[in-house]
Amino acid sequence: MGQHINQFCEDLREKLTAIDDGLTQLKINIADRNADAARKVQDRLDAIEAQVEARRQKIAAANQSAKAWIEEKKRATAAEIAAWKSAHEQHKLERRAEQAQAYAQLASEIAAAAIDQAEQAALEAWLARFDADGAR
Repeated sequence: MGQHINQFCEDLREKLTAIDDGLTQLKINIADRNADAARKVQDRLDAIEAQVEARRQKIAAANQSAKAWIEEKKRATAAEIAAWKSAHEQHKLERRAEQAQAYAQLASEIAAAAIDQAEQAALEAWLARFDADGAR
């Protein structure tokens, strides 16, 4: 079990580090506030849009699977789980653990996709402001 949690934490850390690195670089580019910055922001926006689009179906499926896990979790009461433990129904407990781990992974992927969408919106807003300021 510890190995699964360690791997999950490592995967999540890598995703967050990649996002942080991208945002740090973007802040540097935006600080330039010149036409080159607008090009860099547009390039980043294009990359994020492609990433969001590529993930769209996967995230839709992840959302469905996450909803299914939440429903399954509601059905498995604490008393039922305690009964599985006392009856040593290892296969039921193992299945529940595997589903919980899969849900955690799905939630991580959904969160990463939401962060990409937020970044996309922020980039679009920055470009719109850049255009508006340039029209003055």
